Amino acid sequence: MLHRLAKNQYVVAFLWYVALGLLVMAPALPVAGVAIPGGPVAETDGWQNVWNLWWVQRALATPANPLFTPLLFYPEGVDLTLQTLNIANGVLFAPVTALFGPIAAYNAALLAALALSGLGGYALAARVSGDRGASLVGGAVFAFSPFHLTKVWDGQLELIALQWIAFYALFLLRTVEDLRRRDALLAGLFLALIGYTSWYYLLFSGVYSLLFAVLWLAGAPRARRQAMAVQLGLSGAWGALLLAPFLVAAARAARSSGSGGSRFNPADPLDPILIHSANVYDLLLPNGLHPLWSDTVEELVRTWHPYIGAWNIAPGFVALALGTIALVAARRDAWRWAVLGLAATILALGPVLQIGTTRTMIPLPYQLLLAAPGMEIARRPSHFIVILTLMLAPLVALGLRALRARVQPHHGQILAGAAAVLIAAEYFPPAWPLHTLAVHPYYTRIAGDPGAVLELPPHPESSEPLKAQMIHGQPLLGGFVSRRPAYPFASQAPGVRQLWAMRPEESRLFAGGPDDGLLVLQAYGIRHILVYWNKIDPGHRANLRAALLQTLGDVAPIYADQQLSAYAVPPVEPRPFAYAAFGDGWHPEEADGPRRWRWMGAQGDLVLVNPSRRDLPILLSLHVQPFAEERMMAAAFDRQPLGEFVVRAEGATFTFRLLLPPGEHVLRLVAPAASDPGLSGRLISIVALDAQIRVTP
Repeated sequence: MLHRLAKNQYVVAFLWYVALGLLVMAPALPVAGVAIPGGPVAETDGWQNVWNLWWVQRALATPANPLFTPLLFYPEGVDLTLQTLNIANGVLFAPVTALFGPIAAYNAALLAALALSGLGGYALAARVSGDRGASLVGGAVFAFSPFHLTKVWDGQLELIALQWIAFYALFLLRTVEDLRRRDALLAGLFLALIGYTSWYYLLFSGVYSLLFAVLWLAGAPRARRQAMAVQLGLSGAWGALLLAPFLVAAARAARSSGSGGSRFNPADPLDPILIHSANVYDLLLPNGLHPLWSDTVEELVRTWHPYIGAWNIAPGFVALALGTIALVAARRDAWRWAVLGLAATILALGPVLQIGTTRTMIPLPYQLLLAAPGMEIARRPSHFIVILTLMLAPLVALGLRALRARVQPHHGQILAGAAAVLIAAEYFPPAWPLHTLAVHPYYTRIAGDPGAVLELPPHPESSEPLKAQMIHGQPLLGGFVSRRPAYPFASQAPGVRQLWAMRPEESRLFAGGPDDGLLVLQAYGIRHILVYWNKIDPGHRANLRAALLQTLGDVAPIYADQQLSAYAVPPVEPRPFAYAAFGDGWHPEEADGPRRWRWMGAQGDLVLVNPSRRDLPILLSLHVQPFAEERMMAAAFDRQPLGEFVVRAEGATFTFRLLLPPGEHVLRLVAPAASDPGLSGRLISIVALDAQIRVTP
C-alpha cells in the first residue's frame, strides 16, 4: 500500500508542497503553539482569526450557534455571519483547537492552506497540461504567490485558505469535460467550502463560474452543450443547497442590522472601494515582500497607495513570461485560461482605471458588479487577483511544457528546475516576525470569576480584548469585528454610557436616580471594570475619574499597577427599575447653562428598557413644545398606536402609563416637521424640554 501511495502523483505532489510550506514557514515552526507569524497587520487581523478558531470550537463544544456570539458586544451579542469568521477553518480545525489550543490551530490551518493550495493548483495544471513536472511548478506559483504570502503576512486566515478555489476550478473543469455527476457534486461541495470560508472568494468564484460556463459552452460541440449545461447547473444547485443555511443566515443578518457598505462614490478620493482597487502599476511591480527590495517597493507604492497595505498583488515576471509563452505556443489549450485571468485582472482594477497617482475616471466592468443588489459590500476589488494567480497554474505548466518539448528530455528536467529556481528567487518569503499571546496577567485572576468585562478605553479597532478574552473567557462589552455593529447599549444604559464615553453625564433629560448606573451594571452582570490609564490621554483622565465616581461611587480599585486599575462593581440593594434613552430620529442634545433640550425630526424613538425578568408598570413623562406653531403628535408603543395628541404652542406635558415587559421596547413619536431656520438641512418638529421615567407601584 505504501508503495502504491509513493507512486501516486497527488500524494507525491502533496508531500512536495508540505515540504515547501514547512520551508517557507520554518521560523514559526518551533513556536507554532504559542506564536503566530506575520507583519504589523497580523497583530490585529491574525489574533482576530485565532479568536475565531477559539470561538467556533467553544461554540461546538457547548453546543451553541457558532454564527452568533454573546461574548462580544455584551449583552446584545453580535451576529458573525457577515464577519470574517471563516467557519470552515473553525470546524475543520476544531480538534486541533481543542487539543492544542487556537494558536496551534491557526498555524495548522495556515500550513494546510499552503500545501492544499499547491496540490489544487497542481491538479488543475496537470489536468490541463498533462505534464507533471511542469504542473509542480504551476502549483507552486499559485500556492506561494506574492498575493498569497501577503495574506499570511497580514494574518487574514479567511483569505489564506485559497485551496477550495483551486479544487472548485478543477472539478468544474472535470464536470464539463467528463460529464460525470460525481465531479459536479464535488464542484458544488468545494463551492460551498469557499462560501463558508470567505464571502469575497464566494463572489469571485461566482463570477468565475459564469465566465467559465460561457467560454466552455461556446466552444463545445452543439451535441454536448445541453449535457454540459445540465452538469454545470447541478454543481451550482448543489453548492447553493449546501450553502443555503449560511445564505439564509446572512440575509437575516443583513436585514436586521441594515448591513451593507457605503455606495460607490467616484468623487470621494477616500472611497473605500477605490482605495482598495488595484492600480495598473501594482501589476508591474516585483514581489513587495522580498527581503532584498521590499522597503524600496513599499516606498514607491505609497505614492499611489497611501492608505492601504494590501497592494502586493504582482503575479511575478517569470510566471507571466511562461504564461505568455503558453498563449503563443499552446494557444488552443491556453487561451480560455488566459481570458479568465485577464478578466479577473480587469475586475481587480476596480470601478475606474487608476494609473500611478492618476485616477482617470475611465469606467471599468467592476461597476456592473456594484450595480447588483448587495454588492456594495464588495469593498476589496484588488483581491480578484486571486483568480489570476490560479489561472497562472495551468498557464505556467503549459508554457513549461512547450519549452520542454523543444529540448531533450533530460534538458527538459533542467529547464523545469531552472524555472522553479527563478520563481523561488522572485517569490522569496520575508523574515517572519512572530507575535506571542501577551496579555496582562490580571486576566488569569478573573478567569474563574463570572461576570462581564468592560475595558477602558474601548478598543474598536484592536484585537487586544480578544486576546484577553481567550484567557478569561468572560463576556466583553464591545469588541473587535470586521464590520462593526450598532451598539446602542453602550450609549444608552445608565452607568455604562458614562464609562464608555469616559466622562460624567450632565444631561437632565431622562436623568435617573443616583444608583441607576450600579443597578444597570448589577442587572446585566457587569462585574469587572478595567482601566488602562497608560492608554488614555492625560487630558482625559480627570473626566474618566469623574465618570467612575458618578457610576461606582467612591470605591478604590481592587488591583492597580502602572498600566491597569481594576474595579469591582459594588453591590447595591436591588429594586425594580427601568431606563429610557433617546433613539433614532432625535438630534443631539443642546444646552444653555442648566437648560437642556433635544429636537426631534419628523419621527423619533424613545427606547424603553426593562432589565428585569418580569413586567414592570412605568410612568413616562415628556414635556414638549412644537416648532413655530401647534402640531399634532402621534404615539405608538411597539408599533401599537396609543393615539394622537395636540402639542400646543405654549407646550404640553404628556404622561404615558405602560406595562413594560422585560427587554427593550420603543415608544415612537411622529409629528409634521419643517426646516430648521438656524441649521441648514435639518428638519425639526417638536422639542423635548423634560423627560422622566419611573416605575410605579
